[in-house]
Amino acid sequence: MDTRTTTQTQTPDSTTELAAGPTWSALLGENNWAGLLDPLDVHLRTLILRCGDFCQGTYDAFNNDANSKYAGSSRYGHANFFDKVMLQDAANYEIASFLYATAQVSVPEAFLLHSMSRESNWIGYVAVTTDQYSKSIGRREIYVAWRGTTLNYEWVNVLGTELVSAEQLLRPENNNTVNKTNSSTNELLPTSMSDRHRG
Repeated sequence: MDTRTTTQTQTPDSTTELAAGPTWSALLGENNWAGLLDPLDVHLRTLILRCGDFCQGTYDAFNNDANSKYAGSSRYGHANFFDKVMLQDAANYEIASFLYATAQVSVPEAFLLHSMSRESNWIGYVAVTTDQYSKSIGRREIYVAWRGTTLNYEWVNVLGTELVSAEQLLRPENNNTVNKTNSSTNELLPTSMSDRHRG
């Protein structure tokens, strides 16, 4: 199977497919993006912008209205999520799962957003390419996107965070490198992976 990528550029009146570009693994950094950065490869640029759009969707969809009974949830459901956040080529992607988490801080109740569930504020999602689009490009793309710090009590949680070992999240390495991550991220990822049924 040819693993080289093709990119479509869209105008209001037309869709033009560019020539085959770097392999998908090269775009993901297999060779540290050698030859793709200066000048910036158009296929890599498209991927970067797409990832940015996925992240922006988490902010556009998050309901942080303290007066809403759905505060702390996504404004949109799985079926029409990408249409609602106006993602380009929305029909090529679908939500596989929503992600939930909460900051664990000891502050007065009035300081917190009164969400649907104090144990599960919506933070993002797992997106995949549809079956039809996956077949057309010869691969299944998977994206994990979650919003950054938004609510007051999340900022409190961030201020008190520390770096911890990321060993449980990464593949073993054959050297003495000690990889670390934010303690909140370290707790979030395994929890989100095990709670996918909540989406």
